[in-house]
Amino acid sequence: MVVKNNGKRFVFILLVVTLIALMMGNVCAEDVNGTNVDTITPTKSINVDVNYEYTNDNNNVIPDFYIYSGEDKIEYNKELVNSNRFVLTFKDNSSNGYNITALTAGYISQSQIISDSITFNLKASDAYKLGRDVTADADRLLDFKTADDILVVTTAGVTKLNGKSTEDALEAILNYGTKIKYSNVLMLRDTAVNPIDFAFIVKKGNELKAVIYENGSRSYSYLGTISENMTREQWNNYIRSIHGQNAWSFASLANGWVAGVSREVLQEAAFHGHICEGTLGGYSIVKALIKYYPPVQETLTGGGSPADITSYKILGVPGGSDDDAVLFFLDATIGKTSYVGIDTTATGATENMLGFIRWDAKSLSGDLIIMSFDSKKIKADFKAETGINADAGSLEELKYCTWWINKINKNPEELATFLYEFTNLTEEQFYYLMGTANSVVHGNVSIAPVESHGLDLKYILSLNLPKATRTVPSGESGSLSDEEMKNIGFEAYNKASAIFKDELNINLGKDNVDLGIFTSAGYVYLNGKETVAVRDGLYEIAGATLYSKNLLQYHQALWKPLWFTFILRNPNSDVLYSVYLRYNPDGTWFVGELNGSNVVDIGIETLNSSAKVKAIQKTFIPDQNWFNIQSIANAWKSNPNFDQIMAFLYHNHVCPGVQPGFFITDYIQQNHPLGENESYNYIASSTYCKDDSLTYLLGVSPGMGTYFVQKLPNSDVTSTYVDGATDEGALVIWDNNLNIGRVVIVSFKWPTIDTSMYATSEAKRAAQIQAFIDLYKGINNPNVLENFVVKTSEEKWITAEQFNLLKSGSGELNTMDYIKSLDGSVTKEDLLKQLEKNNNSNTNTNTNTNTNTNSNSNSNVNENSHSSASSAGVSNNRNMPQSSNSNVGDSNNALDPSSADLSSDDGKSYEVSKKSPAKSINPDYMPYVIIVILIVGILVGVGYMKHRK
Repeated sequence: MVVKNNGKRFVFILLVVTLIALMMGNVCAEDVNGTNVDTITPTKSINVDVNYEYTNDNNNVIPDFYIYSGEDKIEYNKELVNSNRFVLTFKDNSSNGYNITALTAGYISQSQIISDSITFNLKASDAYKLGRDVTADADRLLDFKTADDILVVTTAGVTKLNGKSTEDALEAILNYGTKIKYSNVLMLRDTAVNPIDFAFIVKKGNELKAVIYENGSRSYSYLGTISENMTREQWNNYIRSIHGQNAWSFASLANGWVAGVSREVLQEAAFHGHICEGTLGGYSIVKALIKYYPPVQETLTGGGSPADITSYKILGVPGGSDDDAVLFFLDATIGKTSYVGIDTTATGATENMLGFIRWDAKSLSGDLIIMSFDSKKIKADFKAETGINADAGSLEELKYCTWWINKINKNPEELATFLYEFTNLTEEQFYYLMGTANSVVHGNVSIAPVESHGLDLKYILSLNLPKATRTVPSGESGSLSDEEMKNIGFEAYNKASAIFKDELNINLGKDNVDLGIFTSAGYVYLNGKETVAVRDGLYEIAGATLYSKNLLQYHQALWKPLWFTFILRNPNSDVLYSVYLRYNPDGTWFVGELNGSNVVDIGIETLNSSAKVKAIQKTFIPDQNWFNIQSIANAWKSNPNFDQIMAFLYHNHVCPGVQPGFFITDYIQQNHPLGENESYNYIASSTYCKDDSLTYLLGVSPGMGTYFVQKLPNSDVTSTYVDGATDEGALVIWDNNLNIGRVVIVSFKWPTIDTSMYATSEAKRAAQIQAFIDLYKGINNPNVLENFVVKTSEEKWITAEQFNLLKSGSGELNTMDYIKSLDGSVTKEDLLKQLEKNNNSNTNTNTNTNTNTNSNSNSNVNENSHSSASSAGVSNNRNMPQSSNSNVGDSNNALDPSSADLSSDDGKSYEVSKKSPAKSINPDYMPYVIIVILIVGILVGVGYMKHRK
């Protein structure tokens, strides 16, 4: 009617309404992303269709776009018309034309010259295709829609496919559009050179069923039950079907998940590689430690959360999973120089014994608490309650782990044991245990550089320290449900979105490639409750994931605050617009503010102003995490590789010090690749931030018995192989079958990077980090004046006895000097000939013994032969890397599949047990081990041999 009566008035009204709608960013549809533009100037609107290779992604994924005119990035409004059509509106004030790029995580970006109507047909990356295809096949086989819950465990991420990391595979799993929760996707820590495996597990009532894909295949290796209640025959069928190294990983994680273990523990277990008594014992120990010896914190907090006065230092004996657990939950990592671990069993320590120093750097004194879990007693309790022998085999161990989980869910510290509780540890004693690379001088106290001695129990007990006093635990308030935790994620996003809208007129939108959500959620606890579900809320409302590199979860200790930083980057600018929020235990929110604004630039120009940085730490980010946030944020702006991001997050900040680990890992994998039956072991002599990236990417750790820390004085690690370099540590490539290996010294020389254009240390650091990121990506950075150098030297073949000496740092043994003193002319063939000679000699001796002794003597000979399999760092056959068909049950039934319990091929499944040199058995007996392995291989069938621990 209006059109017929007054056309001009209608046109005028229509124009006004259109202009108002454009200014509100709400034209005919939902404004899903982008920056509102000034519509008073001429505008241009274009229709953009985005078709995905996997068509149902049109309903699940929202693409993002970059519009450029020349080198200038253009701001625009993005309005969703239907599932795959968008209207983009922007200021039209360029005579150079426009170029548009469509971007979506998991898909290959495409660019076109702008016209009135554009269609993108986006192709998925190879990793995305693999992830999507195996997910669809798993759905076909397991019928996801009928499942009560779904768990996915995969090595995709740091592993590589066609030379590229595979995080897109995890993005594909989430985009598939099923009931798979974000927090139910577990990424096993792995290395770039290892296979890509997937396990999809569904829970339906009491049934637990899995389908497993290995080595990047779209055809499954196994389909069937994975429940601890399976029969022996079903277990053996499962083990035989899995050709790779992750059989125990998948089974233990699946059964731990269904048993209701804390998702924090699941997360740590995925980092470590599996669930076992060591993983659960380490969690129990940490919960007991922080209950009775919590961190001492400041009482006057100002606008921030309490700062820690004390810090935890850890003394470990590598080889038990508990070492990895305590490092993880306390965020007291090797790279933060918070862990020392060598084989100190000769001093009376045991593998599952841990020492904790609660150190006060102000008073220069500390408490020393030594804890453990009594494996023998706990297994006896388990057998008494259930009638099951936990040592009978892997199937029994699944039931044992479930029993553990039920115990610690009720009382986490119940299974932890306090062995010794000391106080008044002095500075001199502290440095004797932890080591110091440089001289330490405080007043009249002067301590010379000294190597670390770790958990030297004999020394510790000789100190006669007074007994420490436990803190009386305070009652915890009621915890929140998962739904309430998810709502915290929703609230955080909505608060940040409103702030960006109010202050910058920016709509955050969903699946925004330039929005980074940084958070401690998933690591910290809130009123005694894990916060993993908060991430689910952020994923649902923002579409952000770790795998798209825009939901970055910072590794934090359990007691730290729950915080969020929302950051917007611009590819053409150094500006990083940031909003900081903290959720308080009482349900209130802290919102960061600076000079009346809740949006603050934390980019490099801000870092170059000392006054502004000081003000930011006072009122905007006052929770002692400013450095952690800004360092990763400024690195994230440059879109670093996924493996770098994962190492940054594990280390919980970025600094130049973490960077050598990337280059050392690459060098090792390229120049010292593993052969069959070989594994990497690393002995750190110069410890700093790089040890965390090295740990994460090389696939080694104290808990797996493959990472040892003997900090040496700087004078002992000055390289004689490369001028200006440092001998960072020793790499041992160990042949698990032959029981010999080769060792090299790893040296690193820092690059020279020009940072003279910046005035502050924070800005200089950020420039250095940018240069390292460019170097890692192969991009020329003009500030790099001289490149880094990685070199390995002193390659020597070593015996098991020599390897044990290196791992123990026996007495005052210096790892670097000891390696240099070894005979470099000894070859692999020399060692094998010597072993063969010793074997022949021992065979003659044993033959004579058998001739002249009775059956009891024969039994003793057999026992000695079996003991030789336990020497040199491997405590028993269970712990030895084996064929996927190896037997770890009753030796009398080794070839009977109906009764034997077949172990997985699992350096991830069981840790290497370390023996002190004094207790090690003569390696001359090792040929027997070789013969036994060959016989078992022939009779049972040699499967895929795990090539790393």
